[in-house]
Amino acid sequence: MSNDSVEELWREAVEFVKTLRNIVIVTLASILILLVPTGLTKGVPLSFYLLKQSMESTVTEAVASWMRLGNSSSVTLIAGSPTGPVRVVLASALFFGILFSSPISLYLFYRYLRPALYPSERRTAVKIMLSIAGLFYGGLLYGFIVISPITIRIMLYFGAVLGVEPYINVADLYEFIVFSVLATVVGFLIPLAIYILNRVFHIDLHIRRHWRYIVVIGYAALAVLTPDPTPVTALLIMGPPLILCIAAELLASKVGKKY
Repeated sequence: MSNDSVEELWREAVEFVKTLRNIVIVTLASILILLVPTGLTKGVPLSFYLLKQSMESTVTEAVASWMRLGNSSSVTLIAGSPTGPVRVVLASALFFGILFSSPISLYLFYRYLRPALYPSERRTAVKIMLSIAGLFYGGLLYGFIVISPITIRIMLYFGAVLGVEPYINVADLYEFIVFSVLATVVGFLIPLAIYILNRVFHIDLHIRRHWRYIVVIGYAALAVLTPDPTPVTALLIMGPPLILCIAAELLASKVGKKY
């Protein structure tokens, strides 16, 4: 390898590290800003204020309605420990920090790739970035409106059957919502990876052929990871990403036939 090639490779590595650094800075700055209490939020950190407002909004009203059993029993949130409220604030800051910084992070990554791309490749890159954004926010809404409320409802149902009063640690509740939503977002991004593997690297995982095995293995893993003892949550988490993966594989194979 010539000296010029080594220098070019080094410059590319430096630019890539700078891009990653800027993405980390933007994300951390968003998280830190959301930890600041303001007068508009009545002295509470901005992240918790946003999470509380979103929980009470019409968009996520399903969470509140699902958290009621019968006509009289309702959930009572408790601190649980001195660190409980702190954990809520940190979890909400992480959630909204990633949410708000993601578009900027995508733009920074695209700006890094743009000089090395041909015009047609730039259009493809823009489509991929838009797909990432669409899958990201689609997974976020699905996790926030469907997965979390249903799982909470099922868990509260078992508590009611056992005659257990629904006193829940506030940190456990909010952390469960935040991390279950983020996990759902990751699941929604997998189809894009399947498409890129198939279309760019010509690696066909044959998901359409092996979907039964994927369902069995995925269900076994989710049964261990999710607190819901019924198959409902596992199937709801696994279903849409699997369908999207099959669709991505079909789309990649169809596009590949045109070229």
